[in-house]
Amino acid sequence: ADKDGGVCCGRPLKLSGEIDAARAMMESNRELFLKHGITTLVTSCPICLRVFREDYDLPGIEVLHHSEYIERLIAAGRLKPQTGGTVYTYHDPCELGRGCGVYDAPRGVIGRIGRLTEPEETRENALCCGSSVANLAIDDDGQRRIGESVAASLAATGAEAVVTACPLCKKAIARGGSLPVYDLSEIVAKAL
Repeated sequence: ADKDGGVCCGRPLKLSGEIDAARAMMESNRELFLKHGITTLVTSCPICLRVFREDYDLPGIEVLHHSEYIERLIAAGRLKPQTGGTVYTYHDPCELGRGCGVYDAPRGVIGRIGRLTEPEETRENALCCGSSVANLAIDDDGQRRIGESVAASLAATGAEAVVTACPLCKKAIARGGSLPVYDLSEIVAKAL
């Protein structure tokens, strides 16, 4: 854990072959969470979400993606975003959607803030942004081309801005297109 409370889930170490270091980090994180008696763990990274849900033994701790948590806060009246007329399109991150089955929470939040228009390929059929695991298998030029293709598909919706719920997707799509690209939390913050 760093001094600000952030932790790495351990997946980067695991993917780089540092299995023992990853296990040690994961056990240290687990002990930290249990020691502090947390009941909810929220992450903005879909990869971390999947790792914390699948690779950690966290009894009594609910692991949520920030889209799920934000949706819950809005439903409870603890966050009261203003609804506007901005037309957004949403990009489903691979690890959040296909990996963890989270499709509706981000759309529910967007619907409270603006209007949502879907790209042709969406939900289970959403296009990969070319980041994440692709970083290990595809060179930078290939990643850029994938990002450009995804950005073009999203721009074809006629939306004014793109929303995603993954920092890697945000970077890849912004790099590949001309529409503004926001993380879900950013549009919520602007609407408060």
